[in-house]
Amino acid sequence: MRKIFIFFTFLFITLSFASYSISVKAASNENPGLKTTVVADSYNSIRSSLLKNERTGQFDSAEVSYTQVDAAIQKVVRENPEILYFDSAMSWSNGDIEFSYSLPDSTIKKNKAALSKEVDKVLAQIIKPGFTNFDKVKAIHDYLVLNVAYDYKNFQNNTIPSDSITAHGALIKGVAVCDGYTKAAQLLLDRLGIENYYVDGYGNGGQHSWNLVNLNGQYYFMDITWDDPVPNVKGAISYKYFLASADQLRKDHKWNEADWPIAKSKTYSFLNDFSSMIEFKGHYYYSSISDKDTLYRVKKDGKSKQKVNNVRAPYFVIIDDLIYFSNYSKGGFLYKMKTNGSKPQQLNSIHSVNLVAVNNQLHYTDSKTKKVLKLTIK
Repeated sequence: MRKIFIFFTFLFITLSFASYSISVKAASNENPGLKTTVVADSYNSIRSSLLKNERTGQFDSAEVSYTQVDAAIQKVVRENPEILYFDSAMSWSNGDIEFSYSLPDSTIKKNKAALSKEVDKVLAQIIKPGFTNFDKVKAIHDYLVLNVAYDYKNFQNNTIPSDSITAHGALIKGVAVCDGYTKAAQLLLDRLGIENYYVDGYGNGGQHSWNLVNLNGQYYFMDITWDDPVPNVKGAISYKYFLASADQLRKDHKWNEADWPIAKSKTYSFLNDFSSMIEFKGHYYYSSISDKDTLYRVKKDGKSKQKVNNVRAPYFVIIDDLIYFSNYSKGGFLYKMKTNGSKPQQLNSIHSVNLVAVNNQLHYTDSKTKKVLKLTIK
């Protein structure tokens, strides 16, 4: 008797069929990770069909049981972020597969072409000659945090559109949930030839996804979604989950660790203390997560850490060897001081947030009125 199998990529529901079918949980977190083996012929056949957005496909029933097709499809989708809007699949024991998508073929084709061009455009903009792989990974992390907003309203209303779980949503529309951030990073890293993987599991108990990257033979986790503030704050970047070790990530993430290489290196763990950061003259200036946003600086290799000034500064910019900052040790008022921490000077008596340097002006927001104010830098 013919056997049927249903797989859903997004909706976490369990479907029951007649006696010839089986029940599955969609996008189960018992997923095929890095160490899962799928026979190459079936993997390549499924991948080819999904990349072309074909409605039918094949797997080799002599080498893969129909009960393994779920794992093969999940693996293909996770490893190929160019696949857009795949929704479900129905497979039979004779090797036939029927694929369904959430958008029409014409829309998928148009969006895939636009996404490919956008990837080229973004990489040309952010990747500079002489960049190391670390520089490239950081550039991708920073670009996505600065240019993508978490689709929080739709997340709250349980109305997340299919675009928000794709790289297209992140890179073209600038709006995504975790899958969109993860797949956008995956696509950009793939294009640069940097080894990386899509990982999913739980974050604070909820379904979540993030990236695993290989730098200099060591693996690190990168959760770009959680490094982007919600609601969106223009110009704000956190590094709490950038190139994190497994020890760091285990504090609030859970995943099937047996599926993946061990991310044990703590080479970049000093970065995980950055709630905001600016690179300036060979140093990272940052607000310390562990010290209540007190302002520090450290050399780019993680050495010579020192406190800039004993002030809490969650918002700051550096302009012409001066740090402009919201002094949370003094009511959040706007201050400036030299980059060595000397000569602090109060500039207003307004609780100022979201500082952004624009040409010769400093833009900041009055936290009470929400009005954006401007200060000309002389």
